[in-house]
Amino acid sequence: MTVVHETRDTQAKSGAPAGRRALIAGALLALFLAAADSTVVGSILPAMARTLGHDELYPWLVSGFLLCSILATAVSGAAADRFGARTSMCVALGLFAAGSAGSAVAPGMVALIAARAVQGLGAGAVVTLSYVLVGQVFDAAGRARMQGLLSAVWGLAAVAGPALGSAAQATVGWRWVFAVNLPLALIAAVVVARRAPGRNGASARRGRVDVPALTTFSVGLTALLVVLVSPAPPVLVVAAVAAVAVLALHRRQVRRDPSVSLVPVAMVTDRSARAAALVSIGASVVLYASVTQLPLALTRTGAAGDAVSGLVVLVASLGWVAGSAVCAGLLGKHGARTVASGGAVLLVAGPAVLCLTPHPSLVTAVVAQLLAGLGTGFTVATALVQAQNAAPAEQLGSYTGAVTLCRNLGAAIGVNLIASIQHGAEKDLTGTAGSYRLAFAVLVAAGMLTLVATRGLGGTGGAGEVTDVP
Repeated sequence: MTVVHETRDTQAKSGAPAGRRALIAGALLALFLAAADSTVVGSILPAMARTLGHDELYPWLVSGFLLCSILATAVSGAAADRFGARTSMCVALGLFAAGSAGSAVAPGMVALIAARAVQGLGAGAVVTLSYVLVGQVFDAAGRARMQGLLSAVWGLAAVAGPALGSAAQATVGWRWVFAVNLPLALIAAVVVARRAPGRNGASARRGRVDVPALTTFSVGLTALLVVLVSPAPPVLVVAAVAAVAVLALHRRQVRRDPSVSLVPVAMVTDRSARAAALVSIGASVVLYASVTQLPLALTRTGAAGDAVSGLVVLVASLGWVAGSAVCAGLLGKHGARTVASGGAVLLVAGPAVLCLTPHPSLVTAVVAQLLAGLGTGFTVATALVQAQNAAPAEQLGSYTGAVTLCRNLGAAIGVNLIASIQHGAEKDLTGTAGSYRLAFAVLVAAGMLTLVATRGLGGTGGAGEVTDVP
């Protein structure tokens, strides 16, 4: 009985205008922190690599964060159902803060990668739970209005992350990028703990996580990323582990119990939904690999210093936000297939500018990043609309989450694969500049495959449905 009264009291406080505004502010702050830290590393990679050494490991700073974000995304919704969004968000913010603290004091690259992985667990859950918390205190009409605000904050964070990273590196040093998260995460956690609704007893019994499936998925994905960055002979053993994990996951979730699949089975069997997944993966491969490689290419070839090369990443983020915003109007006029195809052409053009020039320069870097960012905005926003259009009403959230998972998966694969290609080429080809040109040529091929995938999208898409930006 005490629990019931406590829950009602909390809901009453959050439902009051002042309490609800405070909760929204806390959720938006948490979302901003998680989104900014998913992009900030691109602008400070050269400084971190120079400080800590082990250049061959730096892709894991991004892909380790993304891998753990994927896993957290897969379980955070069920955790909110079982334990309550308030408790789950506080735990997620605690993980995010712990990872940030570890990143700020990491003595070496391996320790920094481990801390970033913990941070990724928290960030992935925070993003999902921010939407859950807002959904709990608004009716249907209010939720629709809040989607625009949440998306705007995400876009602002994606743009601000690289800029803040470059500014910090130029003034107080890159470690403060992570240290500043600690007081801000604490503020968000206190607000959520005081203002968020309590757990609903009925929904708490519904949340369920398929732990064996999640474990198998984790092993398979980790093994795949290791294969991409480790050309040594043991790679065959790791590849076999990845293959066995994929087969085991297929057997458990597609054949035995499709109802608890990490992604809806129709994302594989339905043509339009499958195309949306492939387009999301392809666009993320191109964008995340380019924003990771380009700052390093500029600094290592002497084309720019750390601060300037880091700010180039900002151009890609601006392009992504602008592309997502423009996409809404274009979809209503031209249809999903046409808009996504145009975006895929831009994805090809971006890295093509880089691989066709003998040496990277600031001008070509800015042009390439703008094209890749715009192309990502067009393709990813369109893919989301198509996935939602293909989803049954009761699975809209699952389909939307699946597209997010595909984006993170493509980002992790792209960062590791292209870094491996660049490192290998640098040893066998004519110097640093040639190895980066080869890496960008591979991204051109990835963009072309994305263009092919857009042919599976439907011909129409509702302009009003584009509510998600990076």
